[in-house]
Amino acid sequence: MANSRNRARRRAKRSGRRRELHTGIIGRLLIMVAVVAAIVLGVALFFRVRTIEVQGNSIYSWDQVANASGISPGDNLFMLNREAVGGSIQARLPYVQRVSVGRILPDTVVIQVEESQIAGLVEADVGGSWYINTEGRILGSSLDNFTGQVVEMTGFTLVNPQAGETARATEGQEDAMAAALEIVSAMEGTGLMEKITTINVEKTYDIELLASDQYQILLGGTDELSYKIQYLQAVLEGLDPALSGSIDLTFAEKRVAVFHEWEQTE
Repeated sequence: MANSRNRARRRAKRSGRRRELHTGIIGRLLIMVAVVAAIVLGVALFFRVRTIEVQGNSIYSWDQVANASGISPGDNLFMLNREAVGGSIQARLPYVQRVSVGRILPDTVVIQVEESQIAGLVEADVGGSWYINTEGRILGSSLDNFTGQVVEMTGFTLVNPQAGETARATEGQEDAMAAALEIVSAMEGTGLMEKITTINVEKTYDIELLASDQYQILLGGTDELSYKIQYLQAVLEGLDPALSGSIDLTFAEKRVAVFHEWEQTE
């Protein structure tokens, strides 16, 4: 009889401990849920967009970039889709080449833009001229009134150009466009973009560059292009600024540039 009572007491104690353990787990879970809810509520209430910073812009204004981002004051800082913001800016502002979006707590969005460098101005098959970048993306029409110096590309035309889209050359002129873009890419960072005014790729084996009315550069093809561009840079730096003439970089006989001075006219 006594043994039965002892067993009953032990079972009751074990049952009580299980109930306490179960209650403790539920309590801890409820506390965790409450903490998570408080964090979510805090993020929703306190981390709201109040300031939009735009960096790296020169072609577009703050208003244009901020409006193109689709971000509005009061938006949740952590719910912003940064890829969507960047895509929206690039779709609406063709001169923007790259976008990065960052956050500064508690209320600031930082939009860093990298604007495209204009590679050249090209005529379209339907009339008018369009700016393109070195990646062959159409940036805008000449009606955009860009004020900087731009290289004029001749020897090919663009088919139905639209800002923000990839440039397409008229059938049969694809190699000419590729050669022109390759030349501009090779000249980047050399200072030649400020001197060269025209790139004529009508004949891709007999490419001609003009540096205003002072120099005619006979480039030949795009073979050894990097070497030719470096050589041209050195030649222009060494020439007397008062001289004008043609610079032959075709290397027809030797890998040496030949300068032919033009006769001065009264």
